[in-house]
Amino acid sequence: MNNALLVGNDINNATSSYSWDDLLNGLIRFARLEKIPNKSNKPFPLLYEEIYLNAAKSHKTEEIKLKDFIASNTGKLEPNEIHRKIMGIEVQDILTTNYDLTFEKCIDPALKNSSNQGYIRETLYSLFRVHQVESKRIWHIHGSELSPRSITLGYEHYSGYLQQMRNYVATGTKGTYKKEEFKPLAKRIADGPLDHFSWVEFFFTHDIHILGLNLDFVEMHLWWLLTYRARAMVEKRFQVRNSLFYYLPERFVKNSKHKLELLEVNGVKCIPVSQRGSNKLDYYEKVLDRIQHINK
Repeated sequence: MNNALLVGNDINNATSSYSWDDLLNGLIRFARLEKIPNKSNKPFPLLYEEIYLNAAKSHKTEEIKLKDFIASNTGKLEPNEIHRKIMGIEVQDILTTNYDLTFEKCIDPALKNSSNQGYIRETLYSLFRVHQVESKRIWHIHGSELSPRSITLGYEHYSGYLQQMRNYVATGTKGTYKKEEFKPLAKRIADGPLDHFSWVEFFFTHDIHILGLNLDFVEMHLWWLLTYRARAMVEKRFQVRNSLFYYLPERFVKNSKHKLELLEVNGVKCIPVSQRGSNKLDYYEKVLDRIQHINK
């Protein structure tokens, strides 16, 4: 079975002093808003809607200006040891929720050859958004800093994205794209062989190793994809032979049992990994060593 990676933003936190919370606070200041009350208790897609709606009402701020701000700030991130080690693993396809191009910079520091090579050219969603860098394909499933409109942030964007995904996977895309009409995934799997036009196909064809990703329940499109896959297996709609692996620090297991139970019932194998204190570099080195061992 071929392997793929799904990588989240926490790998940036292994070395960077610029956190997601810093970005969020910077966005609030950029939007010329007062401090948002109860910020920590609000799901991020809805918190973003609050930021945008208040900025639009108070200052007539266009949403693209907020996304341009986020794109310009994520563009400042540089690769660390974990990015380089990931790019050195013998895995061709890396799926990431990150908007930044740190993976691409490992091979193409000036980003001269890093651009969207997606089969369908999208401006808003990112079902097909992929950058080819030498032998690696980087699938930016939440959008890319190169295309600020594609950056997936608000509840409206997430909901529309889920609708696009469900059409692509469950019902087919008749009338959606000019270039090609895609049959439902079950039909395409049955007809075989399956072309990987989108990152979604990997959830049914490759063993996927998930790291650095919190997988909050607000990630509605990812949780829908997991439940669709699990139902396909239980109801025997079509054969699913691949495996999904979710890596997390051992110290988070106790407080994450509710989420881990849901992942397990949806066919995801949860793998706790020890971490030396707060040393994230040590933790991710161990995770990647395990993945490399499995991959041999």
